[in-house]
Amino acid sequence: TWARLVTSEDGENLAIWGDGGKGKWNFDVASQFLSVSKESFGGWFGKRIWAGVVDDYYYMSGTVRGWSPISPASVLGQWQAKRLGVDPEEAGVAPWFQTEEEEEEGEES
Repeated sequence: TWARLVTSEDGENLAIWGDGGKGKWNFDVASQFLSVSKESFGGWFGKRIWAGVVDDYYYMSGTVRGWSPISPASVLGQWQAKRLGVDPEEAGVAPWFQTEEEEEEGEES
């Protein structure tokens, strides 16, 4: 799925999900940490939070955590994202597709 992160006219950070879900997002500038939530219908199916450190302008990855009224909080999976609307050559290869040699070359430059 996908999520569009927007700021409403009254300054509220809203996440609009591709499947019609709604949530909120927060970006902590000091730690470069982004979190995006997805609410369930009336809270009966719990809550999911996609979170990760923003250390690349084009790509991000992180974990999905969640809980519900009948299950404790736990890590449910991992996610990866890329910035849309940019030149693929400018963005380069996603970190999760890079070989060890490419990673070393990137660190040297």
